Amino acid sequence: MGSDPRLGLLLALADDELIMGHRLSEWTGWVPYVEEDLAMSSIAQDELGHARALYEIVSSIDGQDVDALALGRAADEYRNAVLCERPNRDYAYTVARHWLYDTADDVRLAALDATTFKELREAIEVFRLEERYHLEHARLWFRRLAEGPVEARRRLADALEAAIGEALALFEPLPEENALLADGTLPRAHEEMLADWLAVIGADLDAAGLDYVLAGGDEGSDAEMIPTSAGAIEADGDARARLQVPGLARRDGRWAHEGAFAGAGGRHGQHSEDFEPLWTEMTALYRAHPGASW
Repeated sequence: MGSDPRLGLLLALADDELIMGHRLSEWTGWVPYVEEDLAMSSIAQDELGHARALYEIVSSIDGQDVDALALGRAADEYRNAVLCERPNRDYAYTVARHWLYDTADDVRLAALDATTFKELREAIEVFRLEERYHLEHARLWFRRLAEGPVEARRRLADALEAAIGEALALFEPLPEENALLADGTLPRAHEEMLADWLAVIGADLDAAGLDYVLAGGDEGSDAEMIPTSAGAIEADGDARARLQVPGLARRDGRWAHEGAFAGAGGRHGQHSEDFEPLWTEMTALYRAHPGASW
């Protein structure tokens, strides 16, 4: 991959969408009822389409084939956040991840509306038309479970507590973030976007009486707040420190983050134990037929 710092941003965005789309597509034929089967399949298809559009911008910069970008890279070359690669588990976990991811994506895309990177700005204008539906769908299911029977609410709360630490890592700073901020490619730092996102989800969780899930991740062990597994990628002969995300605190009636990101996670190619099986399955056909035209 070339040295253009824009590539890191594009791949983070594209890989998030690709891996989320792949995971959501695994629900096809298995969701609670047929209308939801169609909705989830449609969202998965949108995410894959967004990934392709972003890979096309990467290709225009460094000349790599779009299919090779999506399916031909080594596992440690993907830049998606670890949250995206986690298995679907039960439907409550999928809803929790869907809501956390799409509220974060809304904040991220809103910030990138002001990017000086023309091709990215034009792509985002199109994405946001579809992402608005994704966010509405996520919020509908969040409310449905939060306001539903006791068992549904309990499962949602458990899923949110399991996912919240890894959701914070959607805002892990990029390797060349300072350069991106300097020329306006990235209009706002990821830690600023994290603060905006916490305000959004904090308000929703407060309204649903589920704000305690934000405090839950800091109680006892901090393991839930570390979004990478022991399977760290080697870099320059030394294992990078696993990513640790900021803590959370209640300030003036709002949730905010304390401290800064430390170590390296998905944005630096470090993934969980769940990524390699996903990558193996997702890329198997491409790797089995090198050079084939898709």
